Amino acid sequence: MERFNIFNQIHKGLRAALYDTALQLQQADFTSVSESESALEKVREVVMLFDEHAHKEDTFVLPAILQYEPSVVDSFEQEHVADLALASQLSDAVKQLDNLLKAADREIAGRKLNVIFVEFVAFNLKHMAKEEDVINNILWRYYTDGEILQIQNRIVESTEPWHQDFFSKWMLRGINNKEAAAWLMSVQRTAPAIVYQTLFDKARQEYPKKRFQNLVESLQESVVLN
Repeated sequence: MERFNIFNQIHKGLRAALYDTALQLQQADFTSVSESESALEKVREVVMLFDEHAHKEDTFVLPAILQYEPSVVDSFEQEHVADLALASQLSDAVKQLDNLLKAADREIAGRKLNVIFVEFVAFNLKHMAKEEDVINNILWRYYTDGEILQIQNRIVESTEPWHQDFFSKWMLRGINNKEAAAWLMSVQRTAPAIVYQTLFDKARQEYPKKRFQNLVESLQESVVLN
């Protein structure tokens, strides 16, 4: 039986944010302040997302396995510290670009930012894959799916609405239609109507017309079957 993967949805969203931002950085003309600003804003958003995600893991996920695998917790906490250092380098590189006006200087700083971001992407892709392997297996060994779901629910409940809006956007972009339909149906069952409607409207906003239509059809089929 397939176990509940606490990382699946959020990690798909975070990977989508990394891929999208990496491409925009590669295409950015850093000699132009106006044309490069959207790419820099994406980097700021990615730094915010990963900082918040690491904080949630440190607060809710790692404590759940501390009594069983303290050395594993220590290893992941050290990786979070390393990730924070990379994020700080990214933020500094963005600030440097913000303060440069000469096209030649901005071009050099833009190349530097790309190099740092590639390092950030590589580190986090490896880190998330390791979490999905190591931490999931520990959670599955000591907790039921219901108990793991409770951990996820505590994370969601502790997330500020404006943070959740960013996470929801990227998770919708990163997951497949089956996962999106399951998410919406779960929210419809367990959350206030306004929460469901907000997520539904977010999907309408994020998805191409055809994909959103397919999602609606999946939701309608579920209602009929149930």
